[in-house]
Amino acid sequence: MSLNKTLDRLFDEIRREAKRNPDFADRLDAVLRLHDSRRDVPDEVMEEAAQPEPSTAAPAPKSKRNKPNAVVPSAPQPPEPVAPPVGLAPEINPAGLYRKGGEEGLASALADQDLSALRALVAEHNLDPSGVTPSLTRDELAAHIVAQAKRRAERDEKMFDY
Repeated sequence: MSLNKTLDRLFDEIRREAKRNPDFADRLDAVLRLHDSRRDVPDEVMEEAAQPEPSTAAPAPKSKRNKPNAVVPSAPQPPEPVAPPVGLAPEINPAGLYRKGGEEGLASALADQDLSALRALVAEHNLDPSGVTPSLTRDELAAHIVAQAKRRAERDEKMFDY
């Protein structure tokens, strides 16, 4: 089955469950509202996303549950500019750099980064699913990132080899 068909089936199933299960729909809504993106999205893209699609502009069914503290936003507000947090992850895609430049290319890109930047990179790209990196030194952490990028690149190559 193609990736597009699989994604269509996945999202159709999510939509059906959200219609059937108000608690599930509430949890989805909460997750989406709490998402704090680090990406700088142009205003026109935000405005376009706020507009309902013509084919899906039907109003959502009203919930029969009583929600006394529900807050209904009037319109999406653009995010307020905030200072970048200390330890912001560098603009590095480890798996992409590994595919382009191999271990040496990724290692040289990581060589310029300090320990806090590497930790932020690990957190940003979820490169520590087993939780082993907090005790690693800077060099060990850089080697861990290279190893994880290699695993992901190999996995992706197998996954999209059809």
